[in-house]
Amino acid sequence: MLWKWPRWLENWQSILRSVTNVSSSNGAVLDDGEDNLWELPTEEEKQVIAGRVLGVVMRLKELEQSLVEKVSQTKWVVKYGEHETFGVLATEGDIAVEGRYELLDERLNIDPLFRMNRAECLLALFIESVEKPQLAKAEASVSDGSKVDFIDEDRLEVLTT
Repeated sequence: MLWKWPRWLENWQSILRSVTNVSSSNGAVLDDGEDNLWELPTEEEKQVIAGRVLGVVMRLKELEQSLVEKVSQTKWVVKYGEHETFGVLATEGDIAVEGRYELLDERLNIDPLFRMNRAECLLALFIESVEKPQLAKAEASVSDGSKVDFIDEDRLEVLTT
C-alpha cells in the first residue's frame, strides 16, 4: 500500500485559509466575550504561520518518518511507554513497514490530545530541521526568531538529537 495523506489533513487548504484569514490587526484585539482579550496576528505573523503550515504539509512524510525514528530510538521513551506524548504509536515503525496506516488514522481521528501532540512535534521538527537552517543560509529571520517554546524541554531534546 502506498503512503497517503492522513484523513485529518485532507482539507489542509481550508485549514491554511482559516488560520490566515484574519484581517491585519496592527495591535487590535479580539474580545471573546469571556473577559479574554486576544491580540490578532499581524500580516507578517500570518505569513509565518501560513509558511509553517504549508512547510509541514509539504514535508509531512519525511517529518513523520523522522519523528517516529527519533521517538523509537530514545531509551526513556521506550522504557516508560511515552510514545503518545509525541503523538506516535508504540507500533508505528511496524505500521510504516507494513503500510497499514488504518490504526494511526483511527487514533488521529478520535484522540485530540494525541493529534495535538503529533502536530506540535511535527511543527517543532520543521522549525528545527528545515526553517532554522534555511533562514540561517539566507541570513534572514522571522518575527518570533524561530523559537520552539510551545513544547516542553524533554520533548524538544528528543526531537533535536
